[in-house]
Amino acid sequence: MIHTDKIVGNINSDSHLKVRYQAMLRSDHVERIEVTRLEAERSRLRKVSDRGTDLALTLPPGSHINDGDVVLLTEEKMVIAKRVPENVAIISLESNIAADQLFNIAIKLGHTIGNMHRPIKITNGKIYFPIQSESEIELFQKIFSKLSHLDIKKENIIFEPDSGYNIHGH
Repeated sequence: MIHTDKIVGNINSDSHLKVRYQAMLRSDHVERIEVTRLEAERSRLRKVSDRGTDLALTLPPGSHINDGDVVLLTEEKMVIAKRVPENVAIISLESNIAADQLFNIAIKLGHTIGNMHRPIKITNGKIYFPIQSESEIELFQKIFSKLSHLDIKKENIIFEPDSGYNIHGH
């Protein structure tokens, strides 16, 4: 087992690391570990790569593993974290909603999703949050049936909550 206590960097945001990744990929020296969103938030994690490398990660508290993070780098191998996609609900609003209606919809959406203690991401006028099953889409459609101007659908994506909106507390 190989112990590691830091994330080297990310191939998606570090150009030097990306060049090294591409070179190691060509020479078949890249391995991957799959990490779920919940695992990505843990500071201690044990994973086996797709090529059998046994890793024990002991990261500083508050660390978070992102898609493309390099968790091990030697001359012989690079081990990359691959985040696992998950089912999310996506709620989008029509763009031409009157201010009083928008206020009403926002409060009701925030109250309902907040009571379910779901992490959220808001981007491009859409609200994303994880779901456990397809039937939850039907549940949200029923809960929000009296609210007009909403569209609710499901997608399978790599979900990254907005910073500060993945905390559960009372």
